Amino acid sequence: MEVLNIDEMTDYGPERRVRKRLFMKERIEAELVCYEPGQNTVEHHHVGQDEIFIIMDGAGTIMVDGESRPVTKGDMIFAPADLPHSVVVDKGQRMTMVFVKAPGRATKAKKRD
Repeated sequence: MEVLNIDEMTDYGPERRVRKRLFMKERIEAELVCYEPGQNTVEHHHVGQDEIFIIMDGAGTIMVDGESRPVTKGDMIFAPADLPHSVVVDKGQRMTMVFVKAPGRATKAKKRD
């Protein structure tokens, strides 16, 4: 069993978002992302990886495949594999988010061989 405390790992950076790896396994991976007001993650996609975003604190907007939704603490969003998505944090407040992707990167690396 592995146990982590999200509150103890939370950290913010004035220049860019702070990402911290939580778990990196063959079938699943998770990271903590901490945003200052107005920071964002540009639109991108993950080939063959579904992704779930869990908003731990704060508020912003998440876009998945052209559809934008406001999000706040307690929201969970699903982004299917291969679809573009992005995150923009509201001005005036921080946002903390955990994302979980499956399968993990180790699986993708094996498929390339």
